[in-house]
Amino acid sequence: MKTILGKKGIKTKSAGLVGSKKVDYFRGKDFTRFLLDNENLVKKKMSAALLDRLGDKEKAPKDEKEAEEIGKGLIEHHFCYKARNAPIGGSNSGDKTKPKRWPDRLQKNPHDQKFTSTSEDFYVIVYEGSSGMQHFLLALIIVGVLLACMFPVWPMWAKIGIWYLSVIFLSLYFGVLILRMLIFTLFWIVGFDFWIFPNLNDEYCGFLDSFQPLYSWEKRKDDALMLLVRFSSLAMTALAVQQIAETHSLADVQDFVTSSYVDILDWGVDKLTALPGSDRQALPSVESLMREMENNESNATCVGDNCATKGDAITEEEDDTEEPTSKGEQPEASE
Repeated sequence: MKTILGKKGIKTKSAGLVGSKKVDYFRGKDFTRFLLDNENLVKKKMSAALLDRLGDKEKAPKDEKEAEEIGKGLIEHHFCYKARNAPIGGSNSGDKTKPKRWPDRLQKNPHDQKFTSTSEDFYVIVYEGSSGMQHFLLALIIVGVLLACMFPVWPMWAKIGIWYLSVIFLSLYFGVLILRMLIFTLFWIVGFDFWIFPNLNDEYCGFLDSFQPLYSWEKRKDDALMLLVRFSSLAMTALAVQQIAETHSLADVQDFVTSSYVDILDWGVDKLTALPGSDRQALPSVESLMREMENNESNATCVGDNCATKGDAITEEEDDTEEPTSKGEQPEASE
């Protein structure tokens, strides 16, 4: 199964299984074609299967019957099982719609588990590979979740590094999207469908399959109205480029992109360094220091005025107490 599902193996797709989770599957005719077209690889990597089903590990399958015999061995050893297309709503007998080459919904066929190599036979992959690799990937997921939960206690250099990596990744992703859209538009105007990474946003493709093939090329078959639309789009594009070139240059665009990129990076760094517990958060800002100094000066002035008022009040009270005493002494002196 490693050879069949490897980089040089057969093509697989993902689909929803009725009553179960999403699964990967392959077509019977692709399996048969792979065995017949790769004789040397089959002898080298699948000797055990050849010995088990054909009786000779050096004998590669020569026809579809022998290739189907190896497929039967995969079903008997529970590496895969046969399934059929199960579209939503079922298929009507009078429906003349051509069936999908790669259906999105499958159902296990419990009454027919005989391996055949027609284009309408699909086989769900049960083989999950080495358990050691699965355990290693599970450990990586657990460590990643723990590290994400501990993000507040990360050192500042790690937080800033993650921010830089995130911005670089998003810039590359959106840059590729914009570039492929511009190139597609240019070729669409002249009558071709040209896509860079055509499976980039395909939800049914894995990570590596999203970058394969590198490009797709197909000539359009448009009618007269669509030709008029394309040439009108070409004229409007040329006029827009001319108007932009009169007021802006490539250097201006480059400076704008560079300054915007730097502003985004600085904005993220400022947000991270301003979080509670960071060095910048521990130090007061210049504005807060100036505000504190003004408050201290105003408080000192108010305290000084209050002290002066209290001193004047005490002096006046002492004068009032001394006057009656002096008036009381004068009669004694006259007597």
